[in-house]
Order: sequence, then C-alpha cells, then structure tokens
Amino acid sequence: MNEHERSDAPSRAGFVAIAGAPNVGKSTLLNRILGHPLSIATPKPQTTRTRILGVETIGNTQIVFCDTPGIHHESGLMHQRMNAEARSGVREADVVCWLIDASRGLRRIDREEAAKLVAENTIVVINKCDAVRKSALLPLIQSVAALLPGAEIVPLSALRGDGVGDLVDLLLARLPEGPWFFDADQVTDQSERRLVAELVREQLFLQLEAELPYRVAVLVDEFRDLPGHTSISATIYTDSESTKRIIVGKGGARIKSVGIAARAGIEKLLDRRVFLELFVKVKPGWQEDARFLEEMGL
Repeated sequence: MNEHERSDAPSRAGFVAIAGAPNVGKSTLLNRILGHPLSIATPKPQTTRTRILGVETIGNTQIVFCDTPGIHHESGLMHQRMNAEARSGVREADVVCWLIDASRGLRRIDREEAAKLVAENTIVVINKCDAVRKSALLPLIQSVAALLPGAEIVPLSALRGDGVGDLVDLLLARLPEGPWFFDADQVTDQSERRLVAELVREQLFLQLEAELPYRVAVLVDEFRDLPGHTSISATIYTDSESTKRIIVGKGGARIKSVGIAARAGIEKLLDRRVFLELFVKVKPGWQEDARFLEEMGL
C-alpha cells in the first residue's frame, strides 16, 4: 500500500494498536495491511507473545501498527507479562483496533476490556466475516454498538482482504499531524535476530500438537553474515525431557522438519542463503524466570 506519492500537505503519524482476545486474527490483519508476513500467525491462540511494530507509510501519513498478544486469563509470570504488553500497547496508541472473531462473537475478554477502551479512539474490527452468514453479523454489530457506544465498527476478512482497505482509509483520516517516527522504507522495529527466532517458533506452533508449543521458547545464539550466506544457530528451550524428545522426534525427524521449514522462511526474509542449526535444551520453569523472559522481550 505504499504506492502513493508524498505531497506538500503536512505529515501525519500515529500508533495503532491491534488488540483483542487470542486467535481473533490480529497478526493476520497486520500482515495483510503490510503486504508481507511480519508477525507470525498460526491457528493456535497466543502465538504472539510480545508487541511487534509494523510500519506502513502511505502518502503523507505513517501508520505504526502495534501487534499485541491476545489478552487472556491464563496465570503465571509469562502470561501476566503478555497481558501487560497488550494493555500497554492499547493505552499508548492513538487509535485502537479491537478485533472480534465474527464466528465466536463477543467473549468475556471483550466485555471486560471494553470498559478500559475510549470509544472515540476505538475501531471495533469484526474479523473473519467470510466465515459467517451476513444474517449473523447484524445482531453482533448491534451487541458491539451497545457495548461500546460511539466506537466505529468495521466488518472485514483479514484472510481474504475484504474490507481491509476501508479500515486503512479510516486510520489514515484519524491520525494526528506530526513528523514520522521511522524512515519511509522501514517496515518494523524488530531486529533480524528476533524475526528469525519468531520464524523458528512459528514452525514449532505449526508442527507440534496440542499444548506443546506453549512450552517452548526460541533464542538466537549466533547470527553471522558470511560471504554467500548467513550462518545462524538458535536454541529451542523447553521445560522437560519428555517435551524435548517430542521436539527432536524419532531419529531427529521433527527437529529436521522444523529446521527445513524455518530456513525457507528465513531465506525469504533475508533474501540470501542461510545455514541454520537448531539445538534443544531443557530449562525447567522458564515461563517463571524473569531474566529469561526479558531475553525473550517480555
């Protein structure tokens, strides 16, 4: 969406938080708007753990999107910090896009967090409209209007792109005048190391069953640009030996599959050949280790 030329009109810029309950399509929406996969998106809830900024510059306006973790009721230090990240992103934003899954309707989280939202600064995005009949949308829209009087409501499908352009137009009109926060060609504040770790974690979410992905974390140990390729080594941390065995797989088959798929994504990201080496280590209780969580960005 960067096809517009900048004119002599005053520049505009602002922060837009993409927030909501888990698995409502926040990362999918961000990736659709940016036109490339910045934030990892999987069918499993709580895929996003930290705030990720995505920058879209259109004409005179720069929108800095903040993809936030899904706000949830899980307990523990990691989950507390994920919720704190999300709520901080909402508080600091000029505009909040609060997402609701059309197929699931209003949830407990939506009703609880609505009281903390400022209606005139909120756009309620009813996502996944392609998954429901139009007749089911009207009652949901009426419920949202009753919950957040004065908030704009935008039905769309982030997966298909239907209605996404209308949302962007609304955002462009709402952001305040002011200087840009980033260069016009910058698309994120995330380092390549952090993006690489996320791509490995994405494959773990996609390839591991049930609750196992929530018991893993990924940190990049080495990132070296060499002639003709980039050499990367990363460690997958988990909390038990039994989980480690599942991640490695019989004869190393699972970790090999994760590595092959992750390397393909990393090569696309870096636009060069990549050598990727993955290790698996057991770190009991890492979800409650404050220092380790800080290394992850939480």
